Amino acid sequence: MPYDHYIALVGKIVRVVETLRDEPAGLSLQDLAFRTGYVKSSVHRILQSLKRHGYIEQDASGGAYRLGMQFLVLASGFISRIELAKMGRPYLEELVERFDENAYLAELRGGKGIFIEVREAPGELRLAGPRLAEVHFHATAVGKAMAAYLSLENRTAILRAAKFPALTERTRTDPSEVERDWAEVTGRGYAINDEETTVGAAFLAAPVFDSRVRVCGSISVGVPKVRFSPALAEDIALYLVDACRRLSEKLGATGYVHPHHGEFTLIEDSKQPVYLSKEG
Repeated sequence: MPYDHYIALVGKIVRVVETLRDEPAGLSLQDLAFRTGYVKSSVHRILQSLKRHGYIEQDASGGAYRLGMQFLVLASGFISRIELAKMGRPYLEELVERFDENAYLAELRGGKGIFIEVREAPGELRLAGPRLAEVHFHATAVGKAMAAYLSLENRTAILRAAKFPALTERTRTDPSEVERDWAEVTGRGYAINDEETTVGAAFLAAPVFDSRVRVCGSISVGVPKVRFSPALAEDIALYLVDACRRLSEKLGATGYVHPHHGEFTLIEDSKQPVYLSKEG
């Protein structure tokens, strides 16, 4: 990446914001300085400047810093322009109505996967709904569902990166285990995340393909473990895979070409999307 016009301060601001991204409860000034490697005075000036514009919130003087509502204002404009989100929303709503559980839509954007939409079911004991959070290709159901249908070259690139954090005790972090997990996804047509990212929660996801039969996203359904069972998992999997098939067909019929495929390329080997019928 050329740095001829690189502004170091902007890089520092981005680093501070990204550090806070995965800490909804916020971080202290000292913790932020430690995690970013910047001196406290520099971090403090960045935080105060962002706070003045509504991008950083702080409950009280000396309290933890967290991302502010202004980021949601920006995100709402960003989401409204994403065609995959617009076309996928009815399918999320259909899944929520059918199972009374949360449904999520993720999109490939270059070398990453991002949660771009969520539909939350009403009632108590519901899972949190991530939006604009980055997926984990080794652990989240949507991440596995997308990674499994990438080209061999790109799957290998992800495995070589080998940055697979242990999010829970059940997270697979060994690249060979992750690769086997992806192979199982292509064999059955959907991915499973059984407490690999959140203790007490299970997720199932299936891939979505654009008009060029390139994986472009994934839809998942999340269920608290207290309500999860093999029978429910089978029911969700059948319905979910069918919903993703119908969404993929709609994208194909409209000629939708995913604009953010980045380095992810069309699968050219024998692996094609596997769809389950209602009869199994």
